[in-house]
Amino acid sequence: MKKRVLSAVLVLCMGACLVACGDSKSDNTGATEAATSAVTEAPATEAAPAGLTIASTETWGDYTVGIPEGWTFRKGDAFSDTDTTCCSVKKSDFSYISFTMEKEDLYMKKYEQNKATYTNEQVDVSGKYGDIDWTGFQYSDGWGGYGFELYAKANNKPVRVSCAGFKFDSAEAKAVLESLKIK
Repeated sequence: MKKRVLSAVLVLCMGACLVACGDSKSDNTGATEAATSAVTEAPATEAAPAGLTIASTETWGDYTVGIPEGWTFRKGDAFSDTDTTCCSVKKSDFSYISFTMEKEDLYMKKYEQNKATYTNEQVDVSGKYGDIDWTGFQYSDGWGGYGFELYAKANNKPVRVSCAGFKFDSAEAKAVLESLKIK
């Protein structure tokens, strides 16, 4: 009888521990996700952000592109900051629009590889921003964020765009892509 009661108490204690843990995840400070989620801001909507204006224009290689207020411009890419075939307009490390000029067969190969990789909620997109007709796809990162991959020929130069953090028709993407000029 004692063993049954002790077993029942042990099961109840283990159950209580599991219920207390719930689905929250602890960080290194011991705070739980549930405790920190109360101070987390609501995700941004896709409506035009208040005050989104092109604050400056940067020219790098054959690119001239507008930089929204509060954003930064990065010359080159992760491998070389002197490569004039690449540049990025960045809101943050996780929200950016990157431009790359590559030979047409190379950019199509990279585009197709990315299309096979980023398949979550993938939809084909196309449209004209500024003087450039874009073709590509948009995808979801699975956590409420979006990105897109595009390609086009501008002044007979093949250009590929990789974006993280925005939808193709977002105010941010429109502002940056409409400002883009290719020499």
